[in-house]
Amino acid sequence: MKFKENSWDITGEIIENIIQLRRTFHKFPELGFQEIKTSELIKTLLKNYGIENVLNIGDTGIVAVIEGDIPGNTILLRADIDGLPIFEETGLSFSSENKNMHACGHDGHISILLGVARILANNQKHIKGKILLVFQPAEEIIQGARKMIESDFFKNTHIDRVLSLHIWNQIELGQIAVNPGIVFASADSFKVKIFGVGGHGALPEATKDPIVIASSIILNSQTIISRNISPNKMGVLTFGKFNGGSAPNIIPEQVILEGTIRSYDENTRNTIIERLENLINHTSESFGVKSQFEIISATPAVINDSSWAENVRSFAANVVGEGKVINAEPISVGDDMSEFMKLAPGCYILIGAKKEGVGPHHNPKFDFKEDSLGVGLKVMVEVTRSFMNF
Repeated sequence: MKFKENSWDITGEIIENIIQLRRTFHKFPELGFQEIKTSELIKTLLKNYGIENVLNIGDTGIVAVIEGDIPGNTILLRADIDGLPIFEETGLSFSSENKNMHACGHDGHISILLGVARILANNQKHIKGKILLVFQPAEEIIQGARKMIESDFFKNTHIDRVLSLHIWNQIELGQIAVNPGIVFASADSFKVKIFGVGGHGALPEATKDPIVIASSIILNSQTIISRNISPNKMGVLTFGKFNGGSAPNIIPEQVILEGTIRSYDENTRNTIIERLENLINHTSESFGVKSQFEIISATPAVINDSSWAENVRSFAANVVGEGKVINAEPISVGDDMSEFMKLAPGCYILIGAKKEGVGPHHNPKFDFKEDSLGVGLKVMVEVTRSFMNF
């Protein structure tokens, strides 16, 4: 499929196309590192747009490289592509056809970046520098970005700027948030194994009860935030999973706990992790048992580079108007976009997509206003062209 040369205008046809793409991807959401069909369709579309340099990186990740004849900067544009293990309840005509759901807008992110790819490929002879279009797997399990970055491709590629966006249905349509600093929190998921001595529930003196030990850990850990973290800092420590036991009259051999830690700065993050690990070890020792603490996934806070964010605000205002570019309160969700932001100054934009009567992100009734896709496309193209100077 070829399009008119030098077609920088983002027409209604292009916007309608990315809306239809969003609906297509919405029907078959795939979980992290299982995005086989998603990746294949992305590759097919990129090839149809005339992009020849399309690479598989990070298992199911895709990187498309568009390079102009004129030397210049290199910018990385990123979209996440995985779905969630949520059964959809939206009632949409294009609802998920499997047991998973695009309940965080990744179907929209894919479609916007494909729209960017189509426009850039159609104007390649005017491009200065290099553009990397990164379709990242496994964001929801906080593993995909690091997997891609560990590849030889990224180890050997210089990058000047990083840009991404996120559909956000808590912000009004037409507004975009470009924060000068913190966007999202760090996200660390942990697992605790407590190895007790099981036995009959009527003979507790002959056991070392891991349920009691686990309960003590959970209760005492609540003092970490209240007594070890400044009230001026944000910290969250939540236990979301407690597995142990098989019958009401049996004390189990083992309990497994899982939870999450969130913060906006590295010092707070490290303090919570260190205090929790110490508390677990000391509590276990006091009961005469062993335990194991493990961080199973981790990513730093998403913090925009202030100078680059100021540039992005200015460029984005050309699309939506200066009064529509806002600051949003930092949000305690996590996103491994922060891994790409280690490579170069980065900026993460939130695209307003508020829709009445739907659920929030990660909810079975999640949805967003599809007009936001056109806004995201126009902003991403404008920022790219303005920074790259073509």
